[in-house]
Amino acid sequence: MNQIWTDLNSPTKEEVDSLILTQKIDPLIAKDLLSPTPSQYIKDKDNFIYTVLHIPNFRHSHSESVPQEIDFVISKDSLITTRYDSIDALHYFAKQIEVNEILNKGENSNVFFSMMKEIYRGLEDELSYTEDWMKQIEEKIFKGQEREMVFAISNVSRNLLNFRKTIDSHGNVFEFLRDVGTEKFGQDFGKQAKTLIAEWRQIMRVINNQIELITELRETNNSMLSTKQNEIMKIFTIMAFVTFPLALIAGIFGMNAEHIPIVGHGNDFWIILGIMFVISLAMFAYFRYKKWI
Repeated sequence: MNQIWTDLNSPTKEEVDSLILTQKIDPLIAKDLLSPTPSQYIKDKDNFIYTVLHIPNFRHSHSESVPQEIDFVISKDSLITTRYDSIDALHYFAKQIEVNEILNKGENSNVFFSMMKEIYRGLEDELSYTEDWMKQIEEKIFKGQEREMVFAISNVSRNLLNFRKTIDSHGNVFEFLRDVGTEKFGQDFGKQAKTLIAEWRQIMRVINNQIELITELRETNNSMLSTKQNEIMKIFTIMAFVTFPLALIAGIFGMNAEHIPIVGHGNDFWIILGIMFVISLAMFAYFRYKKWI
């Protein structure tokens, strides 16, 4: 790579001022390098293209997706990146450059696109991790852990939606690079931008497929949870129907009336108990006939 890459981690004002002097960067663009930017965007100025990209990151734990920011200042012969956190993809990319220089294996590609290729490889790993996470959720759903999976499904769904929201903005940035970059840096730059757009579309397809899958898992989990709750409610309802007549019979024979049939006769307790047993048995038989139990 016959280009110069300058990487700054949480740059100071002195470092940014140095870039203004040595790289002839517009002061307004340089000012944006001092702190994170809430939105992603791209613009061109003189011989530079400046873009802000947010990169989703799950941190390989079942937790919230936290986007990381990289600011790029792209020129024909150089690339400046600023970041405000440790980003694995950039670390791996730097290692690759060191190895390529040692082995004399420099690639004939713009350093920005080589870097984005590494970043998108990391995004594919994140999505593979999410796919494994969803497989675990599916297994647990069918093992009867529907209630425990409600939160897990919501967590995955939130992460994927945030992931898609972040990555979706990359499309406009890459299309701008294709159009404006071709004019500024030549046809080869535009071709590499088209390749990057194709990789972005592939990532978007994977994200959308995973969102559809987690939606189906949510519906399946809700259906199974609802079925289980309905079964529980049915059992309680049947118990109420069975115990009500028994309580009524017990209440009738427990009245303080002078003349109550059966009460006072020999074996009256067993007769009353037998009546209650027969009624219970008849009700269970009726419920079984109706296939309610």
